[in-house]
Amino acid sequence: MEVEREHSEEPLPTTMEEDEAEAIRVAKEPPKIHRLDQSVVNRIAAGEVIQRPVSAVKELVENSLDAHSTSINVVVKDGGLKLIQVSDDGHGIRYEDLPILCERHTTSKLSNFEDLQSIKSMGFRGEALASMTYVGHVTVTTITAGQLHGYRVSYRDGVMEHEPKACAAVKGTQIMDLVRKIRIQLRRMNGTTTFESI
Repeated sequence: MEVEREHSEEPLPTTMEEDEAEAIRVAKEPPKIHRLDQSVVNRIAAGEVIQRPVSAVKELVENSLDAHSTSINVVVKDGGLKLIQVSDDGHGIRYEDLPILCERHTTSKLSNFEDLQSIKSMGFRGEALASMTYVGHVTVTTITAGQLHGYRVSYRDGVMEHEPKACAAVKGTQIMDLVRKIRIQLRRMNGTTTFESI
């Protein structure tokens, strides 16, 4: 008497095999395009402008020169990773300009595209101070000619944190940048800590 053999069924795919198959299917599909959040855009832009502490010093010194300063004092701590402070005796910043001082693309150097043909300043894009506020905590102390006192105000992420406060000040502007995020940016951009200081 012959015993009828049972036909063996093919083994069902394991969960791991199913996951791999799904991953391959998804990989073949084009990635979805989406808009980046504005805060992400601003931080990426900041990383392009302020690549390391010396970039911030360069931008601030150029601002001082554009303000017709005859004396510029630079102080840095820990290679610029803890503190960058630039003081000058230039023409200062108008009180009414302080609310938008650290917004991106705000500048006193030009008003329209044609102005680029005759621009003589060292900077004009209006990105330096804004970028610094995305990698650090920026405090500005300034006084203009004819004022009895100066004003001090702090910025973070491109926004003025409080109303300008009256204070004693010498001629010109002092900008203090307490760096808080540049270490992380440098590691991500350079893959090393070699260039983490000035």
